[in-house]
Amino acid sequence: MNRFILSNERGFMLINVVFLTLITSFAAMILMNAAPRARNPQSTLRLTALCLANEQFAELESLAAHGDISGSQPFLGDNDDLTSNNLDARNPIEFKVTTTVSGNRAVVKVRWQVGDEEFEIETERTIGIVQE
Repeated sequence: MNRFILSNERGFMLINVVFLTLITSFAAMILMNAAPRARNPQSTLRLTALCLANEQFAELESLAAHGDISGSQPFLGDNDDLTSNNLDARNPIEFKVTTTVSGNRAVVKVRWQVGDEEFEIETERTIGIVQE
């Protein structure tokens, strides 16, 4: 009788091992996928630059609703947003935002420097002007 119970449990243990292997491999894949993002702060800095560009576009659209905008515009958001401590609190990253508006097209460039390397993103958008 003991032999019959043990033979049924052998299959159950094999299923446990298969599920444990699957769960462990999925966890390993997730950790391997997340590790490069944690080591690469440039993706975070790039995301910050894109947020700054979107903030500038929102401010430009707000100005365009009240009047005509053209030429070069300074950063219209909060100046505290132009500094990031993502890499090191002792060496903050400074972002520089330049904006050029011609007609209803706006081009926003965001630049930052890490060590000796300089990075830049450029975004372009049509500024919708509502006329009454």
